[in-house]
Amino acid sequence: MTYWLTIHHQSKKENIMQLRTLLFTGSLLGILLSFSCAPKSSSNEETPSYHQEIDTYIKRLMQADEIPGMAIAVIQNGQMLHQKNYGLANLAHKVPVTDSTLFRIYSTSKLITSVAVFQLIERNQLSLEDSIGLFIEKLPDPWKKIKVKHLLSHSSGLPEYKDIKNQPLLSDEQIHTEITQKPLLFETGARFSYNQTNFWFLKQIIEKISQQKLEEFVLEHQFNHQNTHLVYASNSLLAIPNRVPKYEFNQKHGTYEISSFAAGERSLAGNGLNINLENLIRWNTKLDNDQLLKTATKKQMMQPFDYQDPNALFGYSWGIFGPEDKRYYGFAGGGVSAFMKFINHDLTIIVLSNGFKQRPVISNAINYISGVADPRLLRKDRWFNEEIRLRFILNPFHQTVQEYQQMKSEHPEISFERALNQTGYHFLYHKDIDKALSIFELYTKDYPESANAFDSYGEAYFMNKQYDLARRNYQKSLDLNPENKNAAKMLVKIAQLNTP
Repeated sequence: MTYWLTIHHQSKKENIMQLRTLLFTGSLLGILLSFSCAPKSSSNEETPSYHQEIDTYIKRLMQADEIPGMAIAVIQNGQMLHQKNYGLANLAHKVPVTDSTLFRIYSTSKLITSVAVFQLIERNQLSLEDSIGLFIEKLPDPWKKIKVKHLLSHSSGLPEYKDIKNQPLLSDEQIHTEITQKPLLFETGARFSYNQTNFWFLKQIIEKISQQKLEEFVLEHQFNHQNTHLVYASNSLLAIPNRVPKYEFNQKHGTYEISSFAAGERSLAGNGLNINLENLIRWNTKLDNDQLLKTATKKQMMQPFDYQDPNALFGYSWGIFGPEDKRYYGFAGGGVSAFMKFINHDLTIIVLSNGFKQRPVISNAINYISGVADPRLLRKDRWFNEEIRLRFILNPFHQTVQEYQQMKSEHPEISFERALNQTGYHFLYHKDIDKALSIFELYTKDYPESANAFDSYGEAYFMNKQYDLARRNYQKSLDLNPENKNAAKMLVKIAQLNTP
């Protein structure tokens, strides 16, 4: 197996023992073991398996976030640690997710487009330093300094074509004419700003150079072109064999509905891939084994772009996440998919799903699963926050409050702000206002210097039409953080509501 970056070799057995000692001290041992969610060492250290732990977590996640169907793969050192289908592909007809199920991966498609761009770079048909004006005609002069690297890194400053009125009904020519009359949003290269226009332009560049449609080029150079479990389509309502719909919850009717999202062919490079899990696993194997790109090219693709903004961290269409010693690379799409690689530990996690009642936090799942799969990647803060979030949602409320207090007292170094905020909004979304208020009250008491805590508490009171209490909490949030624009805006709104 090819390693793309420097690998830090450590004894896995030693890491497991250290982390168990770290996590399971005092009475917390009984709590965590009761959930069977702690990392465990395999009897065979050469081929570790954490299948049951991952399986248990995914089932809890689906129950908590009400996800209809999923397909999951966790691969390390070329070995499959976990691969399984879950739930329903079609709710109306009770069709289960199978190996043939095609998922819309939305913006995770951008990773495949990035590989296509770097394949052209390897063939000396394209350069990161090439001006986009070499491939796209009729650009205003300020746009001609934009380079291919700026599109890939979302640093172009281009206006967003999706913001154009009635854009789904307009032709590419009409969109081009209208968008090129707009100024750049910021100086090219200055900062990261996620933008779909970048990938519309990348699609045009790939097609100009290859003389093929984007989907034809990708199928030929990254997949078997005869593949029937892969199709490009950004229209959610097209009837495509084995493709799942994306389910979104309709609060008014209290049930799921099928997304009618239809972005058109101009969005294919950014969100158009529909694929089954097995094909993504094979694609990952090709990527790891240098069958798609050389090792040096992959390293270049994932290295951080040099933004003028020192706080921006992003590669060439590959997101860069987590602390340096547990860093991972990849992207997520539509709240329903993710493809993430922990390169220094040769671990890949693929998450495919078909909807949700409340948008799940995919980064929670990635961090939790990675800690199960490889104890060296366990992040205590994220682990405990996701664990307590799931408990609040799935278990008796007062019991979980007690478990939370016990965890917090035994691990004062852990901040539970993330879990409390996410859980409070979960109950708020589900219109369980009493639990939401209880969570946010707990949040403000345990983290009295957190402006975010009081902002969230204020929102819960506002939604419950308790405007005076909402005002007090928004004011407290603003006192703690004078830069809190939301609190300032809500205070004005409340004042207007109270004005005769």
